[in-house]
Amino acid sequence: MARFLVLALLLAFVCEAGQQAPSPSDLVRALGGEDAVARLDAEEKLVAMGDAALPALDSLATSPGYTVERQYAFNILAAIRSKKSIAVLLRILEQEQDVMPRGAVCQHLGRLGVEEAVPLIGKWLLTVQGQPIDIGGGDQYGNPMVVTRSYAWVRHVHALRNIGGEQAIPILEKMLAKPTTGKGGERINRACRTDLAELKREAAFWQAVRRVPGLEADAKRLFAFLRTDTLALIRLYRDKIIERGTEGRWVLESLERHPDAAVAQAAKTILAHYSRLKE
Repeated sequence: MARFLVLALLLAFVCEAGQQAPSPSDLVRALGGEDAVARLDAEEKLVAMGDAALPALDSLATSPGYTVERQYAFNILAAIRSKKSIAVLLRILEQEQDVMPRGAVCQHLGRLGVEEAVPLIGKWLLTVQGQPIDIGGGDQYGNPMVVTRSYAWVRHVHALRNIGGEQAIPILEKMLAKPTTGKGGERINRACRTDLAELKREAAFWQAVRRVPGLEADAKRLFAFLRTDTLALIRLYRDKIIERGTEGRWVLESLERHPDAAVAQAAKTILAHYSRLKE
């Protein structure tokens, strides 16, 4: 009996070893299947492949419409997070005429802090400046409850805020100089006002940073790290809203002991000027 079990296990191992690993094209096809577990498995494997998966992903990501599998492709490109995968997202942002998928791409580029996206987003936003915008639905995509067309435009605005930087300020100021109209336009205008105020506060912070020689590089390094450390970022936002500056110092003090020497040094440098920057 024991001998039979050993032989069975060996046979199973040989069969498994003989199976060819799925290609990127096979995994991309699985993204459009009915099996949710298979889709998630394919997503994880494509992210792990990195740039090797880009040729197969590119054709799906640039296909027409706002399909579920195309949204998976956007997610995977953003998760790969390489120069080449971000370049694909930027190309889609530049060329995509449909606001729905373009809004999803904006959301990813905003989260990643891709500064090259700012002028492209500004170009699209200014095409609706002063235009009447309805709330809009997603009926033509078969998904009316998730994203409306007006909210897809709001995603463009929020991406500018998430990327940060002073180059987005004149874009939003220009949008508000001639506001969009309609109920959907009201949403866009409200987002522009809120995010413009946030960007102006952030600009004041960076002006203070630049007054200290050499501090800007450390501040940018720390912000880049915080984009990937969700827990630290949540604590900083909670601090901003509730603790009024108390916990922000705790986050930086904990980062002084971070195993990445560059991150630890950046936190230490920012802490040395904390009081001035907090003001």
